[in-house]
Amino acid sequence: MGTSVAKNTLHEWTKYNVSRPTTVSADVEGADTTFADLTAPSRVNNITQIIKQPVRVSRTERAVNVVATGDPYAWQKSDALRMLKMKMEYAILNAVKASGSSGVARQMDGIDAFITTLATARNSGTSFSETELNDMAADAYTNVRADKIFDILLCTIKIKQAINGFSGNSTRYIDASDRRLTKDILVYDSAVGSHKIMHHRDVRNSSGTTTVYGLREDMLQVAYLDKPVFEELAKTGDSDKGHWVTEFTLEVLEEKALQKRTGYNLNG
Repeated sequence: MGTSVAKNTLHEWTKYNVSRPTTVSADVEGADTTFADLTAPSRVNNITQIIKQPVRVSRTERAVNVVATGDPYAWQKSDALRMLKMKMEYAILNAVKASGSSGVARQMDGIDAFITTLATARNSGTSFSETELNDMAADAYTNVRADKIFDILLCTIKIKQAINGFSGNSTRYIDASDRRLTKDILVYDSAVGSHKIMHHRDVRNSSGTTTVYGLREDMLQVAYLDKPVFEELAKTGDSDKGHWVTEFTLEVLEEKALQKRTGYNLNG
């Protein structure tokens, strides 16, 4: 997922056109070019959201000999950054837009809220089968250009385990250029493209709402009004305090390139 810059709390960007032509007109030799097929770009917006992760350590805790962790304040600061990133991930996937008001926080729309064109509610308890995956790929094929069909299937761990058992055209691999990968990534080759199968803890996973997403990575960006920064806060009482803080929003360049299906069985 790429990054961009937000210049206001209401962030706008130009919608990316991923539609395929359905008819083509022949052109007369020597004729002037016409522009009837051109469409003025439309704009999409989202709200920036502030997320904080506090750190507070007492004077006594910093003074005593703490085994293994060293300075407790430095350790808490490092751990708080990891927590901030996890909060950001949850918001990027699940947040629902709120414009905010006096005393009420602004909140962005996450990926789930953006997807409307290819949003399908399956019967509650439906098993996620190989047919389901291929149907998702076919739905994408009929709605977007071939180069914008989803390249990531995001799901729960149980559904990924179910996909591991598919007998179709799938492979397991680790990209040697990415040393951060510690487990295999399953790649499924459908009739219309390759799809990385990835699980995430924040994918909705409750009875009747278990969700599978088809995402196109180059259609998603994080726009920062303020990148994560640590700020020391004024000392009050007998402790040292600070927080990590960031303000950002999600850009979806074209929601038609994304899709979701809900209602699957909790166990895949």
